[in-house]
Amino acid sequence: MKHLASCLMLSCAASSSLASATLPVQAEAYGSVRLGFDVIDAGTQDDGGNGRDFLSRVGVKATLPLQPGLTASGLLEYGTRAENGVDFKQNDAPGLRQAYIGLKGNWGEVRIGSQTMVWHSFVRGAYFSDANDTLRQGTIRDDDLLQYFYRRQSFRFGAALQAEGQDGDSIDQYQLAAEYSQPQWKAQLAWAKDQRGEYTGKLWGARVWLMPSDNWTLSAYRHQADRDYDFYTGSTTGNVRLRDASIEGSVNGVPGCSNEERSSTGVYLSYRSGIHQWHGRYALDECDVAGEVNSKKAEYVAHLHPQARLWLAYEVLDNDATRRPATSSGDSMSEIQLGLRLDF
Repeated sequence: MKHLASCLMLSCAASSSLASATLPVQAEAYGSVRLGFDVIDAGTQDDGGNGRDFLSRVGVKATLPLQPGLTASGLLEYGTRAENGVDFKQNDAPGLRQAYIGLKGNWGEVRIGSQTMVWHSFVRGAYFSDANDTLRQGTIRDDDLLQYFYRRQSFRFGAALQAEGQDGDSIDQYQLAAEYSQPQWKAQLAWAKDQRGEYTGKLWGARVWLMPSDNWTLSAYRHQADRDYDFYTGSTTGNVRLRDASIEGSVNGVPGCSNEERSSTGVYLSYRSGIHQWHGRYALDECDVAGEVNSKKAEYVAHLHPQARLWLAYEVLDNDATRRPATSSGDSMSEIQLGLRLDF
């Protein structure tokens, strides 16, 4: 009997130890609902208003301490935007945004999976509330990425390589980026090398930030692509959508220009007082042969709470005839946005 009692006590102690071993796992669910309305004027018969989903998402992230100085991390995130790339629709399946696992310590963090790219994290992040600024090159996320991030005081570094699909190219692209920051300014640089297919060009990026006071923020960026850089079909950019993608395909306000040298340059200014923010940006996208597109955008944001905001924005695009979108009349086009965001 005593032997049985001792065994039970040992079994309970082992179970308790096993249970306590799982306690360090910390998981957190999160979400961001971003809905609104926009009105597009592109000189086409179907111009008008439409409900919009501005990249809403839900997800879960987890961390697990493995040993002193070493932690495992993971994230799984889905977007709720419909398959047409515009709406929030009943019964539409969610789409994967990110799914990665990683390790982090004093030496930095390494991640593998579908995730936000080094290029976007350093020189492409959005200025505006819809999180999908027009006239930027590159893209925000991709699959099969191995990425490394390191931060030490004022310095931050990132590196990435991608091996996507059995297409004859073991490595599809490389990326490198760096950032140096001070209380009133920040400088960021990035480089991407296309290794996929016949054309293997490079994409360069730089962005600077000036914060002369708590109220004012100034920024400028430039993205420069070689003639041979054809990743993402020439880095098509643009937020102003002309028609439903389920009808027309993925048609944006700004077409790309493959196999041409291309530059995208922008300047940005923001003023904030209390909950009120007014900001704007001018950007110019130039292709050697296809011509130019320029964008002017202004936005008012009411920061109702650290996790809630309301915004009203206006953007106008002017394009050369050779850079007009496939479904546009060729006239200058504009978009008005009204949106509301709640994070949880």
